[in-house]
Amino acid sequence: MARKSKKETLGAYVSKVGYFDIYQKFTYDRKGKVTSSEYRVVHAKNVIQGQIKDKPSAVLTATELMGRGIKYDKHDKS
Repeated sequence: MARKSKKETLGAYVSKVGYFDIYQKFTYDRKGKVTSSEYRVVHAKNVIQGQIKDKPSAVLTATELMGRGIKYDKHDKS
């Protein structure tokens, strides 16, 4: 089985806010039609915040997280 692409794991790229990227992930039914979608705030290919309903609230969430200085830390020992 092939490795999943970035589009399959994260979703479709929408925009950039500071050092965060906003992606839109679609959910499909068996016939291939879109049933729902959600926005995600991503940093360094890792989802920081998910299940956001629309783009303006995703941008607002990203700016709030950036204001608090939240980043993905791969080697977090705490």
